[in-house]
Amino acid sequence: MIDPVVKTVDVPCPQQRAFETFVDMPRWWPLEKRSMSLMWAKAPAKSLTADAQVGGKILELAADDKEHHWGTFRVVNPHSHVQFDFHMGLPAEQTGQVDVHFTPLSATETRVELTHSNWEGYGDMAEMMVSGYGSSWSMLFEEHFADSCKG
Repeated sequence: MIDPVVKTVDVPCPQQRAFETFVDMPRWWPLEKRSMSLMWAKAPAKSLTADAQVGGKILELAADDKEHHWGTFRVVNPHSHVQFDFHMGLPAEQTGQVDVHFTPLSATETRVELTHSNWEGYGDMAEMMVSGYGSSWSMLFEEHFADSCKG
């Protein structure tokens, strides 16, 4: 079993706003740095949508107008927990799992913990995926998401 990647960040906003910011992934996800479009169309994606309800999908619209399914929300407990499959363009049956918990520290600060697990779900690509996302979550979550919570 491959150990999960766990990232924790304290953000300067109330729990509700931290949750709403996270599930509004298009607001903070840097498509110019991380998208399927960069690999296949050699240009940043046009857009990202995240339908934050159980069964809702995370979808990228690539520069060449192809749609890439990144994942599906499995648990949405408003303001406290969200869980989604994450396969970012791989077949849906080849997936990891991302859990994000939101814990209020005060009226104006929230601890957000992201756990990316089930690396084995990626099959032969497991080691490559954990290597790539092990470091990418630092940039994506600890920088881009955390920065978007500031204002």
